[in-house]
Amino acid sequence: MFSRFARPFGLAAAVCFALVAPARADAVGEGRELIRSMGDTVVAILASKGLPKAQREDRFKTIYRANFDHPVIAAYVMGAPWKGATDAEKQEYLGLFETYVAKVYAAQLSTYSGEKFEVTGGEAEDSGATITSRIVDSKTGRIVDIKWRLRPSAGKLKVRDVLIENLSMSLNQRREFSAVVQRRGGTAAALIAAMREKIAQLDKQ
Repeated sequence: MFSRFARPFGLAAAVCFALVAPARADAVGEGRELIRSMGDTVVAILASKGLPKAQREDRFKTIYRANFDHPVIAAYVMGAPWKGATDAEKQEYLGLFETYVAKVYAAQLSTYSGEKFEVTGGEAEDSGATITSRIVDSKTGRIVDIKWRLRPSAGKLKVRDVLIENLSMSLNQRREFSAVVQRRGGTAAALIAAMREKIAQLDKQ
């Protein structure tokens, strides 16, 4: 029902849209440091093999909450039903989406085996920056290129989208959520119900 990315894609998205203003002079430097720090934190969590599942999920949730523009991403991913959703539905969905992201990537990254994450560059874009990075698998030689689109939110840069091999994770998730909504009646309530079911499934794994 929902996506299951291959391990390198999960790492990129875990380490998963814009205000119009002159680009900040320090946006690239700030963005590079944000992505580098986030990558180091994620890799440290993944390297802690004995960390209980619940703690791993909580740490991913903390990283997501601190570094991603959650309300904007979540609303975009829901798509058309967001406009017709009640305030109560929006609040429940925002909470479920955050939990869903943490659980999905904590599960998908459980087989992490030492791939290296590197920040490779960046450029100013609109009011923020796009930061480039890559994941290198020393065992296979595979390289996965990742771009991070960052925009200002609450006084700091936050991730609005992640592109893995030029595939937008937010757009991909929006399409999948849209398919779920259409099968279930086209409402926010339908997506919320589906997300509750998916989270329950993840809890059983």
